[in-house]
Amino acid sequence: IKEITSRQSVVEFLSTNEALQDYLRDELSNVRDLERIMAKVSTKKVTASDLINLSKSVSSYTAIDKKISSLKKLSLENLELELTKPHKSGLLKLSATIDETINDEIGAALEKGNLIRKGANKKRDRLARLSQNCSSEILNLEEKYRKKTGISKLKIKHNGVNGYFIEVSKTQTSKIPNSFDRRQTLVNSERYITKELLEFEKEVIAAEEKLEKLERSIFSDIVGSVKENREAILSLSKLLALLDIFQSLTHVALQEDFTRPKIYPNKQIQKVKGGFHPIIKAGLRDGFICHDLNLSSDCHFGLITGPNMAGKTTVMREMSIIQFLAQIGSYVPADSAELGICDALYSRLGASDNILEGQSTFMVEMAETAEILRHATSRSLIVLDEVGRGTSTYDGLSIAWSLVECFVRKTKALTLFSTHYHELIELVENLESAKNLTVETLEQNGDVEFLYRLVEKSTDQSFGIYVAKLAGIPNDVLLRSSEILSQMEKAHGRSDGSQTVYREELSPEGIQLSFLEQEVSQPKVIVPAYLLELEDTIKEMDVLNMTPIEALQKLHYLKKQLTGFEESFAFH
Repeated sequence: IKEITSRQSVVEFLSTNEALQDYLRDELSNVRDLERIMAKVSTKKVTASDLINLSKSVSSYTAIDKKISSLKKLSLENLELELTKPHKSGLLKLSATIDETINDEIGAALEKGNLIRKGANKKRDRLARLSQNCSSEILNLEEKYRKKTGISKLKIKHNGVNGYFIEVSKTQTSKIPNSFDRRQTLVNSERYITKELLEFEKEVIAAEEKLEKLERSIFSDIVGSVKENREAILSLSKLLALLDIFQSLTHVALQEDFTRPKIYPNKQIQKVKGGFHPIIKAGLRDGFICHDLNLSSDCHFGLITGPNMAGKTTVMREMSIIQFLAQIGSYVPADSAELGICDALYSRLGASDNILEGQSTFMVEMAETAEILRHATSRSLIVLDEVGRGTSTYDGLSIAWSLVECFVRKTKALTLFSTHYHELIELVENLESAKNLTVETLEQNGDVEFLYRLVEKSTDQSFGIYVAKLAGIPNDVLLRSSEILSQMEKAHGRSDGSQTVYREELSPEGIQLSFLEQEVSQPKVIVPAYLLELEDTIKEMDVLNMTPIEALQKLHYLKKQLTGFEESFAFH
């Protein structure tokens, strides 16, 4: 609890010192993955750019360390925000060596002989001049040979095949001394070589090899220094990661209007006012409806019923997020929150299978539920979404019913349990440590409006057919679904608000078989022929191309036809 409150204090401090928060955020953007760099050092795969990034990270820490003196004064439990003096001294020395030695220009490489900065090593600079800037030596030698031969257009050239050579036109070959050895004859010129030029070429080639070898040696020495400072670098990595956590939590808290929760170490409680799902609210903004929840040791189980798409799963996810964020020392997405410390957070949400291991969706669901039952304690937080839906109605309800009793009477953990088994509502009403919750909806003229408010009451409506309509299920299927639902409700009674469990199978005649009652014969609904005829007439009407008077006349005609049909039907 002390470490959690310490982290909260840092977030609060940075929230009230936005200049420092912004500075931290900017400087930490220059820090790279130091642990990854050290892994590359261990496997001898480190590059010059890795060393440069290491130096930049040390420089960022040095700049940050000067700004966070006030932050260090906070009483922080197990949160070390300062390196030891030996570690700091070693890192500063290493960073200076890297900056002075490694060339940070784009394209610098050992193979090119330019990885090490000019001025870092005198021997290296001399070899570099010899291998890379030998033009002055060549010009001097060229001038010497011109004077010796009297050939003003004599040139020393170089290619990848012949190396260095002297080239003169054929008209001047008579002036070539015996010390010049012919190497190649061309159409208009002759190419020669001298012992002096051969020695020069050997020196250049040797210089290139020596330069590469020396640069590798210098680079290896720096890598060795990095290995020597391994402990200090890993300590720096942890420190910078901790600061990055704090600035990230602060940034989110400021951007999304999070609040500091109250934490109770020995109290079973989850009391949230104005809670919201941070990701969903970020998309909806003011359109998101916040939720209130109050669970405690006296009432630790909440059964959430309500329609599809009303937000039951959202409520469970956001309460889990609030608990998790609170226990890492973060502010939470709510107007206020009072929370206990949970030893674990168990979640059984969504549907998935594991075909490779032969596990169906229901099997995965049951396996995960079994894990929760084996490991959850009274100090845990559990969220379960519609457990039992992957099997027959009887099996699913029986499992869900038993789980509710187990969580309330045995496990006694803070639990949110969403379901469409409305038979559980009465069960929960008779359990002392449980309450019914629902996400409000408004039904009017056959349309359903989701209000998304979480309230402490129950509902026996799921509005599944309405959701199917929104999803685009064909009208004939929806009408048949409504007929069957009506038969079920009439056959099994809904006047008291209760609901009976039904078999999933329905006979072709539309007879519904009851789980708890004897078979009840229910005649199939027959739609009168005159209504079917009127339906066809209405479907054929081109309403968009009618004038107002034509529409009124058609409406009068339909009313007259309907009245006549009804009178005829009543007479017979």
